[in-house]
Amino acid sequence: MKEDLYTQKSKVQKDYYNETADKYDQWHIDPPSAKIVDDWNFTNLKNFLKNKIIDRSLELGCGTGRLANSLFKISKEVYGVDLSEEVLKIAKTKYPKLKLECSEVINLPYDDNYFDMVIINGSLHHFFAVDETFREANRVLKRGGIFVLLGEPSSQFIKPYNPFFYTWAINRALSKIFSLVVKNGAPKDVIEPEAESYKPWVLKKQLKKAGFDVKEFYTYDYFVRTNNKFLLKLYKPYLNFEHRVLANIFPYLGLAIQSFSIKK
Repeated sequence: MKEDLYTQKSKVQKDYYNETADKYDQWHIDPPSAKIVDDWNFTNLKNFLKNKIIDRSLELGCGTGRLANSLFKISKEVYGVDLSEEVLKIAKTKYPKLKLECSEVINLPYDDNYFDMVIINGSLHHFFAVDETFREANRVLKRGGIFVLLGEPSSQFIKPYNPFFYTWAINRALSKIFSLVVKNGAPKDVIEPEAESYKPWVLKKQLKKAGFDVKEFYTYDYFVRTNNKFLLKLYKPYLNFEHRVLANIFPYLGLAIQSFSIKK
């Protein structure tokens, strides 16, 4: 890892989320389309776990704690880390049962072999330290522990040969039309600091290199942010169709990357 790049990018990310902490839920948690994706992701996680209850889990980049708090449905103890002190203040107020720490993901304040599951929900691309994050996740996981990646951006999405890109473009156009006709106040796109994106097959190799047995690895596309009730009704059926059909035909071409792995 290039130390200077990591240090620089970490500071940019930390400053941004500290400065915008009061808008975090409004931008990332509250939009109806975001809630649908979160619910779909959590269902896939429970299915992978086969609905069993685990003892101790950790979310890296936990933000204001929504997902971490949801993990109490499947985990007896839940921990979370984030680099933003201001975002963590909100999480501690909202969810006092969570065991939260302000920490870098490449230097976690936990013992080896401590957790049964480590999860990253759409945050890895803000870390700028993939290999180091994977190694540290592996260190704190027990043997046989579960490592989950949800919603990491693929660099292969905007390509002329990619069918997912065209479904996304059609959805974006429909969303814009509906927002103009219905005047439903569709949420604006959130402008965040520069982040990474990944070639899915490279990310999969990095997981294996870090000592994980990759059990499930696929990509999916999601709708643009919208408040339109018609489009929202189509959202989960579309995600399910995409997951069961399109992702099997085009495994590496979706916008977002998901993986479920086991520590060897």
